[in-house]
Amino acid sequence: MESDLHLQLNEYYQVDFRRNFVPPQDDDFRLSPAVEEYIQTSLNTTKEELSKLPLLHSTDWDDSYPLTNYFVSSSHNTYLLSRQLVGRASAESYTHALSRGAHCVEIDVWPSSSPEGLVVTHGYTLTRGVSFQKVCEAIGAGVDALGPEAWPVLVSLECHVGPQGQQNMVDIMKSTWGDKLVLGRPPDDSPGSDHNMVSPKVLKGKIILMVEYYAPDNFAALEAEEEVEELIDAIDPALESESSERIVEGEDLPQVLVGDVERGKISDELAALGYYARSWKPSKGWLQQELVDPRHILINISETNILSLLPIQLEPLIEHAHLHLRRIFPKGTRIRSSNMDLLKCWRNGSQIVSLNWQTFDKSMQINEAMFVGTPGWVLKPNASRLLNQGSDQLMLHVEIFGMSSLQPQPEKTCRVYIEAELFHNHHDQKWKSKTVTSTEEGDATWNETFEWVFNHDELAFLRLRVRENRRFEEDRDLAVFCARMNHVQQGWRLAHLFNMDGKATGATLLTKNQLTAAS
Repeated sequence: MESDLHLQLNEYYQVDFRRNFVPPQDDDFRLSPAVEEYIQTSLNTTKEELSKLPLLHSTDWDDSYPLTNYFVSSSHNTYLLSRQLVGRASAESYTHALSRGAHCVEIDVWPSSSPEGLVVTHGYTLTRGVSFQKVCEAIGAGVDALGPEAWPVLVSLECHVGPQGQQNMVDIMKSTWGDKLVLGRPPDDSPGSDHNMVSPKVLKGKIILMVEYYAPDNFAALEAEEEVEELIDAIDPALESESSERIVEGEDLPQVLVGDVERGKISDELAALGYYARSWKPSKGWLQQELVDPRHILINISETNILSLLPIQLEPLIEHAHLHLRRIFPKGTRIRSSNMDLLKCWRNGSQIVSLNWQTFDKSMQINEAMFVGTPGWVLKPNASRLLNQGSDQLMLHVEIFGMSSLQPQPEKTCRVYIEAELFHNHHDQKWKSKTVTSTEEGDATWNETFEWVFNHDELAFLRLRVRENRRFEEDRDLAVFCARMNHVQQGWRLAHLFNMDGKATGATLLTKNQLTAAS
């Protein structure tokens, strides 16, 4: 059953962006007659030779910087396989997320009437649950599958249980994860190094647990309560006055009663497991506080509250993230699993931006483009470069010749165009091609060029979408390519196109990218 579900997850949710890093070696792939002729006569090469050239290039990944210096590929509500409020929870979703490149996953633990006593589910909603034990087993198996040299995996633990349940959680995590679980300063850490500046290098193959920390003057976790209230209001205001007990069921659970939230102090035993990530949901004024004791405070803050500080507090936010990890979780009203503006969060220095991986929208496309071909951690631009992108102007010259083998429906032609977008710190840029009619084989020829001039930006991304021009309906996306500009190779390449779930379509776009200093 579990293996079948894992296969279904891979089939439904797997994303194929890696094809532009490592092109498939298939000599039988099809190109349109116009594209093939252009390759032979104008580029003086063959489709076989051109297809072997990757469009994107990788870099060496330096693992010696402190944890705070990296962005981390992060999943929100990992246990859900579909829309948050009516989704199905499954332990297999953790295995899938880790295999797909997530290096931060979330567990939301509640008390229940099940024999295990603990259930992972989405509070105050109609989602189905799964046992905490099985979730821990799936995470352990997923980390093992990545191998001992894999960069560390962060686990964000949302605890809604009391002291007895917390001890049960501690026992399960310790017994299930064994020496993979970070319990303190690793023995490989240099004795003379800064205690606050541990690097991924010494935590490879490990699990870093985020455990809630309540500062003495913030014991009530005010922000957490605000988020719960916001979510309840979004679902049904009448629920505020009703008991929070509810019935859930899951793939391995009968119907069980999930009880009221047991708010209270995190036990010393559980708190000790959050050694490198003491997760604090702060009160107002946190940005001006000096957080030196205890060590390793992680700021766990909502999308709503972090955006309320922008743009006025941009510089303090960036500087603060040089010293402390920061996780941003979506506002509670995103009940359809939409995603926040990922780039806006990265640009304020936040390392862990939790996304709903069920939805392959603009932010998930950018996330895939950032982390494809990486160990799930990517070095941030330093603070000065985030604040000052520099005055060096670049010119991007793009030629788009034609598309091959994109078929929206069998034997159907349609009116298609290319929409290009540059996501940039100062201002985004757009370009739109002419509209042409595709062939029944899914081919189209544009043979157009465009140029953009922009300041150098290490977090600039290029997105190309093939869109259908529909006369009486809203235009729809047929295929997408998205990449970080720093990864794009120069010259002519075949860009592999993906459908709006991120899966390979078999279609390619013949394009040339040339990035030079602007005169």
